[in-house]
Amino acid sequence: MKQSAEERIASLVLIVFSLAYLGYAAFFIPMPSLKQQLGPDAFPKAIGLGMLLLSGIYAFQQFRGVAKSKEKEQDVEKRAAIIGAEGKVEGKADLKTMSFMLAVMLLYAFFFEHLGYAISSFLAFIAGCMYLDRRHPVRDAVIAVIASFVLYYIFSAWLRVQLPAGPLSFLGL
Repeated sequence: MKQSAEERIASLVLIVFSLAYLGYAAFFIPMPSLKQQLGPDAFPKAIGLGMLLLSGIYAFQQFRGVAKSKEKEQDVEKRAAIIGAEGKVEGKADLKTMSFMLAVMLLYAFFFEHLGYAISSFLAFIAGCMYLDRRHPVRDAVIAVIASFVLYYIFSAWLRVQLPAGPLSFLGL
């Protein structure tokens, strides 16, 4: 099947963006004065390489015609049913949902220092889940608690990245 010009241009833009990101990670992140196994540029370089690899695969598919330009409606509905989003398959962007999620992200950034990583991440996750899917509030709350506190522990204890603890600082987090 023939691919649209927009998809091909998008694949090339993604490659250029990935190369720019990788170049910035390689040349503009200062190295620490002490020799370390993993410097501050390790994760950005890994992300850049991943983006470049995936955008390269996407571009290859677009120019070789492997990706389908128009999926059958029933295939899209089957995939949506698998992830529980059968009511969300639409052709147009939902500006109300995008505005709400943008507001959640802005509030997350604003309260990040005050409430700390764990609490602000929990609240942002719950707000998004409650707005997007209200069918599983207990499951979503459990996932939010586990994810926010486990990620906080991983970053602070294992990776030694200091994230704000907020009101939970009395716990020694």
